[in-house]
Amino acid sequence: MLPRPVRLLHGSVTPLFCLLVLLVTLPPGAPTCPMLCTCYFSPPTPGTFRHLPALEELDLGDNRNLRSLDPDTFRGLERLQSLHLYRCQLSNLPTTLFRSLFSLQYLYLQENNLLYLQDDLFVDLANLSHLFLHGNKIRVLSEHVFRGLWGLDRLLLHVNRLHSVHRWAFRDLAKLTILYLFNNSLATLPGETLAELPSLEFLRLNNNPWACDCRARSLWAWFERARVSSSAVACTTPPERQGHDLRHLSQADFRDCPPANHAPARPAGGTKPKWGGEAEAGRPRSNSSSNHLYGLGEGGAPPADPSSFYRDLPASDIRSPKYDSPTEVDYWAGYGSEEGRLKEGCAGPGCSPLDSGACRPGILPAALPPLLLLLLGPPRL
Repeated sequence: MLPRPVRLLHGSVTPLFCLLVLLVTLPPGAPTCPMLCTCYFSPPTPGTFRHLPALEELDLGDNRNLRSLDPDTFRGLERLQSLHLYRCQLSNLPTTLFRSLFSLQYLYLQENNLLYLQDDLFVDLANLSHLFLHGNKIRVLSEHVFRGLWGLDRLLLHVNRLHSVHRWAFRDLAKLTILYLFNNSLATLPGETLAELPSLEFLRLNNNPWACDCRARSLWAWFERARVSSSAVACTTPPERQGHDLRHLSQADFRDCPPANHAPARPAGGTKPKWGGEAEAGRPRSNSSSNHLYGLGEGGAPPADPSSFYRDLPASDIRSPKYDSPTEVDYWAGYGSEEGRLKEGCAGPGCSPLDSGACRPGILPAALPPLLLLLLGPPRL
């Protein structure tokens, strides 16, 4: 059925005619906004939370529509302690995204599409204790990728595509106790790299294609000296050692190898926190008047737990320092393909009661997730 023609009567102009004239005269690509609506024609995320200086926990996780973040998105959140960006569609992170988040202790970036981590991405996060990066597509760890993470206790990098780790990638992580690198593509890992982790207690390297030839000698030598709880390190090559545990090889297995080259000298010095003042004995200077908020004891000494703010949480809560991450068997049980797509529903201790196979809404800033919490002090029991 054809639309009725518009009649132009002498001395009158119909609203439809006005609309047609307006559409014709607008230049191509000109922004328009319907009546009774508010439109935003520029990216909506710069400084989104700048008026929330007391914010201590921000949950933007489980947001499949969140694909990018502006470098200034978290500007002004200097009291933020916990930031959830897990299970979104982030493929890269601006270099300055986490700048000035001096109080941050928990950072959840798992199950995104991250392809790489640039140098100095975390340089201002000296108080960070937990960094979750598992379930991404990261291939390489560069020399300065973890620079500045003096207080890091737990680093989860499993279920990525790592095939190369720089010799000095972990040199600022003197307090790290847990490192997960299983389910990656690592064939070699220099023993000198792990020697930079004097506090390491739990290490998982299983489900990697380990080459147990002469390239494995420094890693084997590190295991001979180290006292850590470790997973098996099953050899993939050469064929005669396939299935053997690299940790249980002997010096005789390397007798035909050329003399070991001396490792290059460790780069002198380290990094210092950027918020002014000197680092004292490798530890960032703290604000003693806010120690109860930032998980620090009197005089800036660290508490027994990585965060006093969360120490009363049950061990099943993913934010708890006592939380035990699932094994690779548990982890893969929730996946439906090599790309890491989750099956419908939610399984595992990290699930939210809101998880039911559908993602929570959260396009910034029109519909922020419901779990944006403004905490004015420590939780009360």
